[in-house]
Amino acid sequence: MAEPVRIGVVGLGIRGFWLSHLARQCPETELIAMADLREDMLQIAREKFAGVELYRSGEEMAQRAPIDAVVVATGDRFHAQNAREALLNGKPVLIEKPMAQSFDDLREIARLQRQTGLAVGTFLELRFNPIYRRAAEIIQSGEIGRVLAGSVIDHVGRDRAQFFARARTRSRDVVVSLVVQKGVHSLDLLNGFMGASPKRVAACGGLLHFGGNQPADKHCRDCADRGTCPHTSSAIGRLVPVGIEFEHGEDFCVWSEACDVEDVTLINIAYASGAVATYQEVHFAPHYGLHITVYGDRAQLDIEANHDTREAWIEVTERFTRTHRREQPSDDTGHGNADEDLLADFAYAVREGRAPLQGLRSGFESAAIAIGARHSLDTGAFIDLPLVGDG
Repeated sequence: MAEPVRIGVVGLGIRGFWLSHLARQCPETELIAMADLREDMLQIAREKFAGVELYRSGEEMAQRAPIDAVVVATGDRFHAQNAREALLNGKPVLIEKPMAQSFDDLREIARLQRQTGLAVGTFLELRFNPIYRRAAEIIQSGEIGRVLAGSVIDHVGRDRAQFFARARTRSRDVVVSLVVQKGVHSLDLLNGFMGASPKRVAACGGLLHFGGNQPADKHCRDCADRGTCPHTSSAIGRLVPVGIEFEHGEDFCVWSEACDVEDVTLINIAYASGAVATYQEVHFAPHYGLHITVYGDRAQLDIEANHDTREAWIEVTERFTRTHRREQPSDDTGHGNADEDLLADFAYAVREGRAPLQGLRSGFESAAIAIGARHSLDTGAFIDLPLVGDG
């Protein structure tokens, strides 16, 4: 058996600790190092990941730790910086989504990947889910014919707390937009199903439901209505498999004046193949999940993946006879084991000197659509997107 790939993780929130846990459990990887600026997070790492080397920055870890690759799990604003530090220090890098928050940073990561030849992966794991894998197989088999159009509706509504409006993600200064922060998962699936690179976008949307006149520093824990408000949330973060619990403080009021990102966004997308698609993201839906439609010249493929009701199916409807069949390759509508599968594939890619299945193109093109949508919302214009080979 080949030696495991030695991993260093930078960014120790709940997600960073989860990815550290996976790196420790995966047979293809070995968790060697962890890094964070915050002493309280490093202390948790000392307690829960004994024996792992700890560093106070991603750059220090990339320079000094005896690792083969870096996993970036910091806040979205820091992804590009941490990826740059890893690549400039000769380390392949697996970047949490989104890959970056600007066109310039996307181009810089692509340039460094070409310059170094190192593996660049993106943690867009949904393509590893059995439902979406099976849908991709059907499309690639030619059953629905030539793909001409597509549609994704991203319903965000689980747990009544509308988690993006109550956390730091309520601010454009932090996330740019919720499509950049969350929607890249679904956009990556759409890009895969369309089988072409996105070329141009136009978007509309707004902050239609959340936000308001409540103080920016209002928290659920201090609110007199916390017992009855349907959006009440906890300030405690938990990662049960590792036994981690800490106060993250992100129980802000969803009616706060600090909310300034859209809770509804609609995007029209033109692809290099001539195909077109739409993406719709709604953050006050009653359920949490996806509905995807792909239109071919022979048939239509629909995917329903409702995280709350566990309704999960693929349906193919033949264009002329209108006959249809439905299959359920899995009742797992979310990440499932996809995180583990993606991490293992990244490790194989590092060892074999190849691109990961979820590599530079997946991260670049999904983020480019979302960033382009931000520019379109701000300017009212159609936005031409950069290509992976630009710059």
